[in-house]
Amino acid sequence: MILTQAHIPYDIAARAWKANGFRDSYAWHQRIWEAFPNQPKANRNFLTRLDDTGQDFRLLILSPDPPTRPDWCPSTQWESKAMDANFFHHPAYHFSLVANPTVKLVIHDEHGQRKKNGKRVPLIHREDKVIDGRTIPGLETWMQRKAAQHGFAIHPDHPLRIDPRPEQTFIKQGTVGKHQATEFSGVLTVSDQALFEQAVTQGIGSAKAFGFGLLCLSPINL
Repeated sequence: MILTQAHIPYDIAARAWKANGFRDSYAWHQRIWEAFPNQPKANRNFLTRLDDTGQDFRLLILSPDPPTRPDWCPSTQWESKAMDANFFHHPAYHFSLVANPTVKLVIHDEHGQRKKNGKRVPLIHREDKVIDGRTIPGLETWMQRKAAQHGFAIHPDHPLRIDPRPEQTFIKQGTVGKHQATEFSGVLTVSDQALFEQAVTQGIGSAKAFGFGLLCLSPINL
């Protein structure tokens, strides 16, 4: 896997949309595609994460193949390197994950019949809640479930930190959409190596094309 780090100055990110600007998360999605000019969008196989550092925007890209630096990123602010295959073989890591946690609710029609498609809603509360007689999982439950699905566990001696991020509103093909962003961080221990590596390379949760799901890791000794 190739990890790319780019720093995009604020003045570039503030360009008008017609001048290849970055007006919202969908615009970032479109601009980042320029780093993979020969890859059909249907075969998207990379993950991204964007952070405002207070000095610029830091963009991370995790991809199987090296991306091409787009013209909008200064050459001095773009760096790609191959990850050591042994990086995924540590028993424990500090982690940070910016995700779009959602839950799909069962919806019934006027006759009480369950509809084929439910309603997907964002999760914004930390603890589980009971609403209209049904339990809606909280953010902590969501993260614990995702960990179990993806071959790792949140270390009980290191509290899970949950930090809300600003809601992301975007325009796609004339339609306004939004994502609820949440950052999870803490310490994880690996229980299933294959599932864990798959989670790192394929991402966790929904809206991966919009910069969610990239698991940032730093190995530690417990």
